Parts: sequence; structure tokens; C-alpha cells
Amino acid sequence: MKKIGVYVHIPFCMAKCYYCDFNSYAGKGDVGKDTYLTFLEKESIIYNIKYLKMEAISIYIGGGTPTCLTDKQLMKLFNILSSNLKFANDIEITIEGNPGTLDMKKLAISKGFGCNRLSLGVQSFSARDLQILGRIHTVQDVYNTFKMARGLGFNNINLDLMYGLPGQDIQGWKENLKKIVELQPEHISLYQLNIEKNTAFFKLYKRGLLEEFEQDVAFLMYDEAINYLSANGYRHYEISNFAKKGRESYHNKIYWRNEEYLGLGAGAASYLDSNRYTNMSSLDDYQCALDGGELPIKKTEVINKKLSMAETMFLGLRLLEGVKKSDFIKKHGISVEIQYKNAIGKLKEQGLLCETPTHISLSKKGLYVANVVFCEFL
Repeated sequence: MKKIGVYVHIPFCMAKCYYCDFNSYAGKGDVGKDTYLTFLEKESIIYNIKYLKMEAISIYIGGGTPTCLTDKQLMKLFNILSSNLKFANDIEITIEGNPGTLDMKKLAISKGFGCNRLSLGVQSFSARDLQILGRIHTVQDVYNTFKMARGLGFNNINLDLMYGLPGQDIQGWKENLKKIVELQPEHISLYQLNIEKNTAFFKLYKRGLLEEFEQDVAFLMYDEAINYLSANGYRHYEISNFAKKGRESYHNKIYWRNEEYLGLGAGAASYLDSNRYTNMSSLDDYQCALDGGELPIKKTEVINKKLSMAETMFLGLRLLEGVKKSDFIKKHGISVEIQYKNAIGKLKEQGLLCETPTHISLSKKGLYVANVVFCEFL
């Protein structure tokens, strides 16, 4: 039986954050969301028929903001997934949420469906930062939502936090780290702000009204986070992620280990049978394809052996444990030392890679220039 991770994209939100370049649509009414769920069900049914022996070992419901759906729509979404996917007994089910869109009822519906992991887009504990980012929630919303979730029995909660924000300094970042640790979530994800095209921030940047954050200061913030979180019981297990023991994101490890996954929804991506599929991003195109009984695939990329090996390396090196040599040879039929002898030798000489009898991994120095390391395997 094919065991895969499943990503479900809900491309709706209350308002578009100023930094967001994800495939999402603000201000869509309930009719538009209901219609989307109807077509998401059609896509799920097609995949169910195509892969009868597919078992979901993880489900990640992301967006957009999945929790901007109404109670009724959330229940419809969960019914679609449970009707068309076979769940593993120990499945991890994550739902993303904005603290400004969650209440006791939505949390209870999610918990009742089987969501055993909650991921909250906190981004900052500073009211000033939240306003600058265009977030719809307040700092108090974070505390209220976290308390409600704990009260309902959510014992695996991730909180997202951003650094490198306009006007942010080291002291403000330290305050954020202190406050997130005080809440004691099981998992913490850190993201450096990047100014992406097709965002409100990019428009400001092009007009000279917003400057790129100083990279040296961002490195100091990242280093501060590694030291502070590690000293407070969080294991740094992936470039941007920290977790208490046994609370690493199982779903994201599927990506980092270059394993198969199915993406459902507008703009979602799948990796199945050595092919990467990318869905149409436009809601109209997505729905039109499914209305005609076709999968809404915009692009198909064949992942040949060379590219697959490269992806195994640069995805696997995101994990602090690195790439396991025995897994590489099992997957690709050749040892990593032979396939990438020159690249590994060069990067070790530069102090960017470490090698043990069992693993190849980034060094502490390599963490800060990870993209440079990754390019050596392409």
C-alpha cells in the first residue's frame, strides 16, 4: 500500500498579509468557499479512484487560512477527507489557524475530527509588528486561542514566529523568544521575512518606501534563537524548526526526506510515482478542469534519477541530522560518497559540511549559508 503525506490547500483568508505571496484570496464569501469545497471533493474522489491502495500517514491543512471557513464548512471539509482517504492508525493531522479566526467551536470541531496538531500563525508578540505585517489578530488573541486549545486537549501545538521585520531590533526579537517559550508550545517554526514579488511589501520596496532587512542583523537574530531555544528545551532539528522531544513535524519530514505526497486544492503540489504535479492556482481554472472530469494539473515535471538524488541531498540537508547514507543508497542504488565525492570534499574543506560514518550534515557554519551548500548538488 502506498503510504503518503497529504497536503490540503484552503486558499481563503480574511485579509491578505502584506508579506504573503501564497496562493490565497481575501474577502471571498461563503458561496465561493462552499463551491470550492465541492470541487475539492471532486478532486479527492478522482485520486481515491486512481490510488485505491493509498494510505495517508499525515494530513496537513494549510492556506490561506483554513480556519476562516465557517463551522459548517469545516465539518464539510473533514467529511470530504474522511470519505476519500484511508487514514493510518497513527496519522498526524495538522490544521493551520490564525488566532483571529479561531473560537471554541472551530477548535472543538477540528479536535473531534481527529486533528492532533495545531499550527498557529502568531508571527510576533508585538502589536506594532502585527500591524506592520497586516495581521488581523491581536497579541491577546494569541493567548486566548492558545488557552482554549489547551483546554480542549490539544497537546501538540506549533507557533510560527517571524524575524527580520521592518524596524525590529535584537531586543524586540529577544522579547518575542522569551514570550513564546513562556507559552511552552511543543513546536516552534521561525521564518525570516523575505520581500516577495506580488506582495504589498514588494510594492513599497519598489517605491523606495521599504528597505531590505540588514542580513548581518538577521543572522544575529537567528543565532540568538538557536541558542535561546536550545537552552530552553527545544531541539533544533531542521534549519527553521525547533521541537520538544518527540514533537517534530512528521508531515514536514516527508518533504525533507524526499518522500511521496499528494496535494489537494488550487495551487497545491504532489510528488507521486517520480512525477511532480502542480495544480492550477486560479480558482476558475481549478474548478473548470474538475467540472470536466479532469484533474486540475497545470504542470507535470518528471523527476529523473539525477534530479531525485539532488533533491534527496538538498532537502535532507535541511534536517540537522542530515542525510543518512544507508537511506540514500537504498533509495538511489549508489552511495552518496561516490555520487557526490567532489561536492562533499569541497564543502567539507570549506567547513560547510560534516561527515560521520552514517550521515552527511550541515556544519554550524553551513547553516547560515545553506543555499550555497544546496547549489553544489544541482
